[in-house]
Amino acid sequence: MSAVGTIARRTFLIGSAAIAGGVAFGVYAVRAPHQNPLRDGLAEDEATFNPWVKISPRGITLITPHTDLGQGARSVQAALIAEEMDIEFGQFEVEPGPPAPAYFNSALAGEGIPFMSRDVSREAELMRGVMGAAVKAMGMQVTGGSSTVADSYHRLREAGAVARETLKRAASRRTGVAVAELVTREARVVLPDGTEIPYTELADEAANVSPVTDVTLRDPSEWRFLGRDMERLDIVAKSTGTLAYGIDLSMEGMVHASLRVNPRKGGALNGFDASAAEAMRGVQRVLSVTNGVAVIANNSWRAFRALDAVSYDWGEADYPPEMEAHWAA
Repeated sequence: MSAVGTIARRTFLIGSAAIAGGVAFGVYAVRAPHQNPLRDGLAEDEATFNPWVKISPRGITLITPHTDLGQGARSVQAALIAEEMDIEFGQFEVEPGPPAPAYFNSALAGEGIPFMSRDVSREAELMRGVMGAAVKAMGMQVTGGSSTVADSYHRLREAGAVARETLKRAASRRTGVAVAELVTREARVVLPDGTEIPYTELADEAANVSPVTDVTLRDPSEWRFLGRDMERLDIVAKSTGTLAYGIDLSMEGMVHASLRVNPRKGGALNGFDASAAEAMRGVQRVLSVTNGVAVIANNSWRAFRALDAVSYDWGEADYPPEMEAHWAA
């Protein structure tokens, strides 16, 4: 239990570091941290210390590794950082980050043990510690099980708070004004006389000061985004038809595929006639797949239409086709 207790007390180490003229803030696991995936491919004026926030003279980038499947995961992750960092929607860019162990889902520890979440017994806590270590060691980057907020709630807020306080310290060194007299607002440090210094202009100074790790998270009464009606990052693009989806991806020489499987679940494909489909414009190939047929064409619509032109001989499923027979069984 002593080892588990030590891990529990020292779960996070928060800090910042200088790389190529900028600074990044966030949260690092204190023991054997995973390699920061943002180090690869950095521009000359970008900086990163951990996987969560990048600052350069061009702007602020927040990394939101839980993927968005329409449930707003990307927006809530950005809001968790922005809430403490004092930045508004529209003042930062959002990137998903590359697939990497650094984005392991810490909330999976609670999902993978046979104890209720409210169980804080010695056995339950021990199992959570063991499972948490396994999840981290395997670098399990997972979106699912309603775990985005549970995984991100504390560490992303702390990342934003560290960024805010370290930027204030950098502004204090530049201006000589005590940190206690500085406030932040809309991605700026504000001096007592009203002078505002954008965060992006403080990147160099912030990269060369000791990070402020002793931070206090804001009381919910001070929240601007969390717990309130909040416009999601993608709502305008989705409402105007300008959002780029996976189906919108285009590459040189790219083809499109669509498939159809037996509508009788588990039933086989006895055979098919694809002669009409193969004669259609843009169709490159028709082939069989497990229990179904796939069409490869030069665009998705032609692949869909070709599937409709195929004649299928579907096998029967291993369950009765009508509800009356279900009741009889």
